[in-house]
Amino acid sequence: MSNNNIINYKGINIKADLYPIIKHIEDVDKYKDELGRLSSSWDMLALLGQLGDINIDIGKTKENFLNLTSTLLNHLSEQQVKRVAQEMKFKAQVAIDVLIRNLFERTADIGFLATDDDIRIFIQNYVSKYNDESLVLRQNIQKRFKEYVSKYSVYFDIVLLDTYGKIVVRLNDDIKVEKVDTSFVQKVLNSNDDYVETYKYHDFIPQYKKSLVYSYKVTKSNDSNSENLGVLALCFKFSDEMNGIFNNLIDEKNKECLVILDEDGYVIASSDKEHIGLGAKLPIILNENYKIISYAGRDYIAKTCETNGYQGFYGLKWYGHIMIPLEYAFLSDELNSIKVDNKIINAMMENEQHFSKELKEVFNKSRTIQDNLTRVIWNGNIVQSKLNSVNREFSKSLLNEIGITGNKANSSLENLNQTIISAILKDSEFLSSLAIDIMDRNLYERANDCRWWALNSYFRETFDNYSILHNKKSEITSILKYINELYTVYTNLIIFDKSGKIIAVSNEKEDHLVGKILTQEWVEKTLNLKDTSKYTVSKFEKTNLYNNESTYIYSSAIRSLKDEKQITGGIAVVFDSTPQFYSMLEETMPKDANGEKVPGVFAIFTDKNKQIISSTNDDLEVDSYLNIDDMFFTLKNAQNMSKIIEFNGSYYAVGAKCSTGYREYKSRVDDYKNDVICFVFVYIGSINCYTFLENTKSKFLSSVKTKFTPSSMELATFYLGKKFLAVNAKNVIESIGIEELQESIDMDKKNHFKGMVLYKDKLVSVLDIRDFVNEEITNEKLTNIILVEYDKDNIQHCVGIMVSSLETVCVVEEKTIQHIQNHFLGAGTLIESLVEIKELEDSKIAMMLDIKKLDTNLTKRV
Repeated sequence: MSNNNIINYKGINIKADLYPIIKHIEDVDKYKDELGRLSSSWDMLALLGQLGDINIDIGKTKENFLNLTSTLLNHLSEQQVKRVAQEMKFKAQVAIDVLIRNLFERTADIGFLATDDDIRIFIQNYVSKYNDESLVLRQNIQKRFKEYVSKYSVYFDIVLLDTYGKIVVRLNDDIKVEKVDTSFVQKVLNSNDDYVETYKYHDFIPQYKKSLVYSYKVTKSNDSNSENLGVLALCFKFSDEMNGIFNNLIDEKNKECLVILDEDGYVIASSDKEHIGLGAKLPIILNENYKIISYAGRDYIAKTCETNGYQGFYGLKWYGHIMIPLEYAFLSDELNSIKVDNKIINAMMENEQHFSKELKEVFNKSRTIQDNLTRVIWNGNIVQSKLNSVNREFSKSLLNEIGITGNKANSSLENLNQTIISAILKDSEFLSSLAIDIMDRNLYERANDCRWWALNSYFRETFDNYSILHNKKSEITSILKYINELYTVYTNLIIFDKSGKIIAVSNEKEDHLVGKILTQEWVEKTLNLKDTSKYTVSKFEKTNLYNNESTYIYSSAIRSLKDEKQITGGIAVVFDSTPQFYSMLEETMPKDANGEKVPGVFAIFTDKNKQIISSTNDDLEVDSYLNIDDMFFTLKNAQNMSKIIEFNGSYYAVGAKCSTGYREYKSRVDDYKNDVICFVFVYIGSINCYTFLENTKSKFLSSVKTKFTPSSMELATFYLGKKFLAVNAKNVIESIGIEELQESIDMDKKNHFKGMVLYKDKLVSVLDIRDFVNEEITNEKLTNIILVEYDKDNIQHCVGIMVSSLETVCVVEEKTIQHIQNHFLGAGTLIESLVEIKELEDSKIAMMLDIKKLDTNLTKRV
């Protein structure tokens, strides 16, 4: 990185492209201030160090931490920007894609409703509003429109025009418009498409400057050359729909605003109209990950996404767009952070998906600095234990303070890990909420479809004349097939009579079902529904109606035209659950910069009994069970939660949400109750991962609590695996890093001799004494070598002992040391006594080593 790309920001060197943003990143500012205060502490400690004669180069330690700070803040800034950009892209993408998915259903609605026989008969027989018979016809068709909107509540009006643009009938008679612009009518009549989608000012809906309308021509028959009778228009609740979408995506904390832009970049829907109003012109940002823009005198970070489409439908050329004020885009999530066990943090740090190589390198450097500082302070305390200087207590206190300051520097990094984990949990919860919302929206349409198709006048009239019903199979089949071609989410549509006998099906491959009797529980319920607002849904179970796989079947009652209270049959729609549910889950999965699915993330729909309805994980099959904590399955409607769990030998962040329903579907006014829970699993890491963070903090307490007396002695303590050990400080020369060990390549790996180190021009043997203290160390790295000395035959000997971590150098009274008889431990041990170390936060019992026994034990072992 050249100097031209570096800018000094408040004493920290940062990359130039981060300069406009870094001052807005709260976590960076927090860490910068924290580390800045530590820098001042190093300066003060360096000054005091000259008074205490502690012989530590604090200036070097300060330089190491400052360099680390610069690296960390640059990386943290980049990661924060990357995360915010990814989240913005995801939300903008989802906003437009969920909308397009909904509008795809509207194209099928208009195509089917425009072929409704009742509408065709009405427009052919209607004379004028002054004709009595026409008034009755008009009232009946308005009643039919009302029935339709009560099922498909996404529409606020239905308008039927003749070929000259005259309004023949509409649902909302309060709007006094009789004739519309003929150019609109001609556009629809001349179209060869299956629908016409318009978002503009429509003069038959004058109360709105712009409205979204789906139109289609009404013809005499389904024949392509049939005579045009008029135009039918469905008026969509666009603002209402967008409010629902925005509410599921918006995070109010950061003042973000989600909008939909038209082809020219004008706002047509906004999550906050007071913030960014309708009609505002905004830049379309498709080719950059984000862009900093100015709007209304304020700086924003912004991103635009075009739709991925749904089943080949892309709608009008609209875009999802998100803008966040720059000063709110990078808020700290510290208030929502949680304390996570180091084992989980270790697992996360091994996963590059969450913890990049660059960030891990920062932690490696930090640990190296920390280990070196720990060693220097420990050695400083060893030196002080052998002096009788008047500054001894002051020096030991100062060493303690230096250690504490080093721990604070390290803690700043460890807090970052907690923040990352909290963000992963938040993401999993957000994704589960999104997926369950898409499911509820989709199944809302299924409840609508079966209820509306049950009101088909041809079906009702035919069932009223049951004696000729069998002669009408081909006509009924033709209608079902036409519907199924428009609504492709079903594998079959089934008409059955009041005895449950199948009369006709839409899928010709399932024609063998005709004449069979349906005996399922949902059939009886269908034939006993109270009114046209009711419907029935099967359990999610295997059925021969869906290739012996599990699905939901929605059904509603066909009622007599003569007496609506009389049920004459029913219609059932077989939902193609396997691909449809999978698609819903797959759509919500996060994507990387290349649009590829992020590895280690999968999603599941289950019921409250843990039965799997759909899964993007091949190992978790439909109808099997999700065996995780019961607490997830106690969620109530609209409740969500996230938690880190152990699952199949790994740690996962799991977000879960219980279904809420959509509009009337599964609401208080709906009889149908079927709680579904969506789970999103985000892989954190393996449970059996390399231990990175354990024992990163050392206790630097020197002998400041206990005064040194003629009957006291100082002990140097350390860990070997889980064993807390101590030696007389007078026997310790110093500690050195494990990297200085020259390993013995010829020795058996089980041998206690591990190699040599060069110390003051002399070679010193290094031993692994685990066998002598009965300690097994698994998956743990030995990080230090303690050089100890002892007399044998009036000759001074020196040997190195490998240890896991350095702890305190502390004062104990000799009388508190409890000697242990050899017959309790056996001759082959270095442990000679036990002593309680009280100067720690929690007092601990240390096992004291007799260094002189090294020769005896080594001789016997060799």
